[in-house]
This record gives sequence, structure tokens and C-alpha cells, in this order.
Amino acid sequence: MFFASCLISFLSVRVAAEYPWTFDNDLFGGPDFWGLVNKHWRMCTVGQMQSPINVDPGRLLFDPGLSPLVIGHQHVEAELRNTGQLPIVTVNESSARFDPNSESLTVVPRIVNITGGPAAPYNFRLHHVMFHFGRIRDNEKGSEHTVDRVRFPAEIQMLAYNSDLYENFTQAMIQPKGLLGVSVIVDIGDQSNAELRKLTVASQSITYKDAVTTLPRFHPVELMPKTINYVTYEGSLTYPGCYETVTWVVMNNPIYITKDDLAMWNDMQQTEQKQPNPVFMSPNYRPLKPLNNRLIRTNINIRQSNAATSGSCPSNIYLNNGYRSNPLKVRAPNRSAGARHARRASAEDDVYDEAYVASEAALGTSIESF
Repeated sequence: MFFASCLISFLSVRVAAEYPWTFDNDLFGGPDFWGLVNKHWRMCTVGQMQSPINVDPGRLLFDPGLSPLVIGHQHVEAELRNTGQLPIVTVNESSARFDPNSESLTVVPRIVNITGGPAAPYNFRLHHVMFHFGRIRDNEKGSEHTVDRVRFPAEIQMLAYNSDLYENFTQAMIQPKGLLGVSVIVDIGDQSNAELRKLTVASQSITYKDAVTTLPRFHPVELMPKTINYVTYEGSLTYPGCYETVTWVVMNNPIYITKDDLAMWNDMQQTEQKQPNPVFMSPNYRPLKPLNNRLIRTNINIRQSNAATSGSCPSNIYLNNGYRSNPLKVRAPNRSAGARHARRASAEDDVYDEAYVASEAALGTSIESF
């Protein structure tokens, strides 16, 4: 079956049965151990351009050459699967249609291209969409990227491969300029994004590991927020083997989901069938990684916005253009309510401090130029 083989081909996860892994850092196989359990995942431990990162609004570099990101508006057939670690939508890149003239089935390409912005001059073909979320019953947030050290309830990540340079995702994920990751933050609202609502309903049929459901008319562009603003940096996959081949684009506005709908995603389990003591999938995010002198570019004209807001600092400009970046006004910094991820909060504080110091020399002069 296309979907099964496609999923196996792209996710080193499926090297899997031999090398089980998890997002739970209190277990062997958690993020701190990824680089130790499989030699092909060594980059998870030694890599210097790892993801996710904290986006510090005060340290963004405006790049006037960054155009808006353009995502195709096609509806595509796709498959939603519970991998045990996270739910993944895999796009079927071709569909069979009956041709009445030849009385035969014809394979018709069904692709969604992503172009513009940091993707230029290449075309990137959407391959899969991943969902990261916290444990709403424990008040734990689940986005992988944070903004001004604030974690959000969930994050949707669209992964696309460079179809101009490479034949498929498997080839592209280990090669330069191979992948594009589009990150959409998900926040709590009074009404869920319509496309996300459809996926939420579909998720109820994949509660257990390896469960699958078909999405006949998946519309990826409808998961995008109504903004052209974003930040971008060079990073990695956030699951094993952590290949540093991803250009990340973090959109500057969220989409929304209701608390009840987010709780439905929390029903997903890591086990293959109902157990007396269920092991839930959430939270399923990788801890933050150091910036290590990488630049975070943006298409938000900080100088222009600064003049319009009477000399506001870049952090406030970012607030005015998208996320409210002040955790004291919006929400407290994430702290795990349970033991499962108890070490994350303090560890991520250390990562943030290291990243800030490491990037000071590289970014300080450039920021002052604004």
C-alpha cells in the first residue's frame, strides 16, 4: 500500500521496531538518548544546528529579500496515522483515476508545492504534517518552538522536500537544502480552525498505535494563519535522526483550537490496543536546543514598525505583529505538572541562557544597526 511504504521510507522512526524511541525524557529512548541508541541518529547528540529553538523577539534580523511564503491550494488525498510517538498526515502524491476513453486507471499527480520566502528559488513538495501537543488535563503546553521562552498549547509542522534537487523525501532529508519545515503555532480559542477541526474528528479513529484513517480531501493551506509574517532559521528534524537539512519557517500568528478539541488529541495512546493502564502520547515535543550562533531572520520590517510605534523595542514590535511575547502578560513560562517531563523546565532555561550568550557576539552589532 502506498501510504504504508511512504511512511516507512521517510521516518527513521520506522527503523523503529529495532530502535524504539519516545519523547519521554525520563525513559531510555527519550530525546537525551536518541543519539546513543542508533548510530544513524548520532546527529541528535553531536549536532550544532538542532531544532527546536526559542525565538527571541529582541534578536531578529530583518531581511528585505524574504518574500511571502506561497503554499498550493490543492486538495489532496492523505492518510492520518498514529505512529505511537505522534500523529502524522502523509500526503498521497498520486491518485489513480478511471479514464473512460482507454477504460483503464491513470495515475494523476496530486501535489502541494511550497515556494517563496526562504524556499526560493526552489520548489518544495509537501510530504507530511506532524502534530505536537501538551497534556491539557495537566495544563502542560506542547509546542516545540517557543517565543520569548513561552511555550504554546500545540504546534503543527508541515515538512516538504526539495523536488527540484531530489527525487523523494528519503533522499532529500540527508542532503543540503533538502527540507523545508513550516511551523504553525496552535493556541486556545473560542472556535477551532475548520481544517484542524476535521483532523480532530478524524483523530478519534486512531486512538491506538498503528491505527490509520484516510483523508479523501485534505486541504493543507487551510492550516495556515492569516499572515505573511514569519521568522526563519536553519535547523534540523525534531525526531530521529535529527538531520540538519531543514530550513524552518515559524509563522508569526497562531491558528486556534478549543480546549475540548485539544483534549480529543490527548486521547491518543502509545500502545497498540486498550490497556488497563494506558500510556498516553502527550506531551510529545522535543526539548529546546541551543542556537549556537545561528541567525534568525524575519520579513517583519523592524525599522518601519519601530517608527510607527514611536520607538518600541523589537520585542514589542513582534508583539504588535503577531504573538504576545511577554509571558507575564500572556501566560506563565511552561512548567510540567507531572513527573514525566519534570526536568525540562530547568534544562530549557539553561539552553536558553547558553543560546543567548552564544549568539550575543554574532547578532549584537546587526541588531544595533536598526
